[in-house]
Amino acid sequence: MKKILILLTLLLSFQLFPADGEFRLLSFADYYGAVEPDESYETLRNRYYLQPQFQASLFGYLADVNLSANLWYQPLGEEEFTAPENILREAYVSLPAGNFDIVLGQKLASFGFSDVYGPLNIINASDQTIFSLDDSVDGRRPDGMVQILYYPNFSDTFELIYVPFPRPDYDPSAKETLRSDEWDLTLERDSQAYLTDQAQSLFFRYYHFSDTFDLQLVYAWYTEQTPGFDLSELDADGQVLTGEIEPLYTRNQLFGAAVSTTLGETILSEDLGFTLTEDPEGTDPGIANSSFSANTQITGSILNGTFAQLSLVYQYFINYDALEEPYDSALFEELAEEYNSFAVQPREHIAFAVLHLHRSFMREKLYLGLNTGLLYPDIYIAPRISYGLSDRMLVEAGADINTGGAEENIFTGRDESDNVYIRLQYEY
Repeated sequence: MKKILILLTLLLSFQLFPADGEFRLLSFADYYGAVEPDESYETLRNRYYLQPQFQASLFGYLADVNLSANLWYQPLGEEEFTAPENILREAYVSLPAGNFDIVLGQKLASFGFSDVYGPLNIINASDQTIFSLDDSVDGRRPDGMVQILYYPNFSDTFELIYVPFPRPDYDPSAKETLRSDEWDLTLERDSQAYLTDQAQSLFFRYYHFSDTFDLQLVYAWYTEQTPGFDLSELDADGQVLTGEIEPLYTRNQLFGAAVSTTLGETILSEDLGFTLTEDPEGTDPGIANSSFSANTQITGSILNGTFAQLSLVYQYFINYDALEEPYDSALFEELAEEYNSFAVQPREHIAFAVLHLHRSFMREKLYLGLNTGLLYPDIYIAPRISYGLSDRMLVEAGADINTGGAEENIFTGRDESDNVYIRLQYEY
């Protein structure tokens, strides 16, 4: 009951802002079920969700305020409410000052042109509990920041973002004990809402606009919000690996560039990034290797009006297989293989393609969409359909199917089962 009262109080507090502001409310009820072929059907969750949003100008238009929250209750699956650290979504003030814009507060931000796995889009953390990869509500976690934008002319923008306390990827799992014939380990999950022990991230971007192309140049000195793991205290005693594994947040650097141009009615963009981690030699299996990433994205229209976007992604992990003592033992190699699978570096070279298609019918009431990806030999298929019952209400359904099956990994508690869902949404 206390949690319900807290949520209602937060919702009603939006009414305390100036009456000339704009108030919006996104609300929905959804249901997810697991349909993994080799397992029995299982209810994953049923959730009732509210996202109030408020925007207004203050002090005679000298500043703009933006405020939004995530509020949900989940009666089926595991009964849960929104975690306290996830209730506040965005809360920031924008201050225009001549050729400058200054933003203070918690905010979503993104770099690069890629919509799928952008190598430059590293500012915000992710929610590891989502079921659909294209989740637009809970997929990303905004950071508290100071953002300064400088516009010397109409064609150029210089942007600096300072994040004093980055937010880690959201993973509510508790401490776990991992036991097998080879392991007797304790995996300590991280419950921090903000990272205070590896604080401060800096991001810089130069953005150039022109009639022929757009260009972004990016440099970042930042805390990687997806954790590595400290394996230094593990003991390979005989044939059993023992000890405690703790999350480890590394300090990375990113050097990147992105360009976008039009070829007739087609938009072509390229994002390139080089990430330098704290383990450039690749000798520590608990820390992600340095890597080079490229995303080629082609956006256009096909089949007489169908929106189409193709993303081709390539990653190369430097010094991929360079473990040293004591990590070159068979016990550590097996653990490293598990970690690499979790850390999205299961092999030295990764290449995959993602195709998104959508089209509207019946005067925009009916929407049909498809996301499909190929990471050979696995295929990801995610059909989407929605129908507008009125101007404010729609019903949506979809599925997330991976032909590779639900892979179990000791480092992640996420549910990767194939699923189907249905959602009833109301917005005003």
